[in-house]
Amino acid sequence: MFKDVISLVNVTITKDDLLQEIEVKSNREVFANKKSIAQSEFFNAGQTGIKPEYQFVIRVSDYDNEKELIYNNKTYLIYRTYEKGENIELYCEVRVGGN
Repeated sequence: MFKDVISLVNVTITKDDLLQEIEVKSNREVFANKKSIAQSEFFNAGQTGIKPEYQFVIRVSDYDNEKELIYNNKTYLIYRTYEKGENIELYCEVRVGGN
């Protein structure tokens, strides 16, 4: 049973009338379970400059390769995923400059 709600952020690139690329973001809410990052994950990710904060577990069918999510009005980058049966784990770090 999932008890948290996250917004998965989908980013699409379109062109305006002047053919300049514009980033368009759309959010989609899904249910998730928030988990703490394991010490080994924190250590391994830290060696590559990543600062992990949370792991979220959602259903595989809810995930569409988004690279960002929003939780409690904070934007996180998804730096790694891991499928486990019907669920997928999203490993996240705080986005630099993200609210």
